[in-house]
Amino acid sequence: MGHYSELFIFLIFGFMITVCVVTASESYFCENVKCSNLENRICSNYAIWTVTGTRKSQCFFKCLRDYEICKAVFYNERNMKCQGHSSVLTSQDNCLVEDGSKYYYKCTARQPRNCQDLLCSGQTITGIYKIYPDQFSIGVSVRCDMDTNGGGWTVFQRRVDGSVDFYRKWADYKSGFGNENTEYWLGLDTIHKLTAQGNVTLRVDLITPGPPQKSAYAMFSSFTVGNETNNYVLGLAGYSGDAGDSFTFHNGMMFTTQDRDNDQSSNNCAVSYLGAWWYKGCIASNLNGVYGSTSYGKGVVWNYLSGMYVSMTSTEMKLK
Repeated sequence: MGHYSELFIFLIFGFMITVCVVTASESYFCENVKCSNLENRICSNYAIWTVTGTRKSQCFFKCLRDYEICKAVFYNERNMKCQGHSSVLTSQDNCLVEDGSKYYYKCTARQPRNCQDLLCSGQTITGIYKIYPDQFSIGVSVRCDMDTNGGGWTVFQRRVDGSVDFYRKWADYKSGFGNENTEYWLGLDTIHKLTAQGNVTLRVDLITPGPPQKSAYAMFSSFTVGNETNNYVLGLAGYSGDAGDSFTFHNGMMFTTQDRDNDQSSNNCAVSYLGAWWYKGCIASNLNGVYGSTSYGKGVVWNYLSGMYVSMTSTEMKLK
C-alpha cells in the first residue's frame, strides 16, 4: 500500500510541475492602437472596469478572460492602472490627459514570437528567453535587449570577447551557434522567420576599441532575410544613426560562407576575409569576421565608423 501511495504522490507532484511549466509559458498580448490622439489619454466612453496595482500582462489577461464584454484596454505602466472597455474607441470624447497611458485592443493568448511580444507581456529585464518565431516552432533560446531604445529587441548576432569562432560553414550559420550569454549567431532559418513576421526594424550597436572607446549605432527601418531557397538574400532600407551606413552596400546580396560562395567576386569573399556575410564584391562591413584582427577587412569591421583595419570590441545585431 505504501508503494502505491508513494507512486500516487509522485504522479500528483509530476502533474503539478507540468501545469506550472505550461502556465509559465503562456503570454497575453494586446495590439497597440496606432492613434496619436489616444496616447497619454484615458477615456470613459466604454469603460467597464478599472483595476490598479496590476502588471501589463495581468491587465491583458483580465480583458482576454472577459472577452465577451472586454474589447480594449487603457494601461498605464507608471501608475499600473488598467481600464477595460466594451468597444474600441473611434473618437476622443470623454477623454482626460493621463501621462503614460496607452490604448490596446485585440487581446490574444499565445506563445511569444519575439522579444517585443515578451516585452508587451510584462518581461522587462534584459536576458535569455525562449521564443516561438512561427506556428511550427518548438522554441528557440535568444537574448532579449529590453533596455535599448524602448526595449523588445531580439538579438541575433553578438560579439563581445572573441570566445566563439565565427569562421564557420553554411550548416552552422543556418542553424545557429554560440552562447547567448556571450557570443552567438541565432541562425539564418530563425532570422528569416523573424523578419517574415513583417515590418521589422534592424539595429546594429557597435563599440570601437580605445582609447577612447566609441559607441555608435545604425538603424534600418526595413529589414528582411529570405529563406534558404534564395540563399537568405538581404533586404534593407531606411538608414539612420551615427555609425555610418556600412550595410546598404550589401543590400540584395545572398549569404556567403567558406563552403557556399554566393558573392559577386571571382574569389570567395568569406575565405578572403575569414568570415560569413552578405558579401558583394567584397565588403563595407564584416561583423562575423575574426575578433580582434587588424588585417585589412578580416576583423569585425564597419568601414564608415573605423575603417578596414579596426576590429569592433562589441557588436549586437538586433531586430523588432
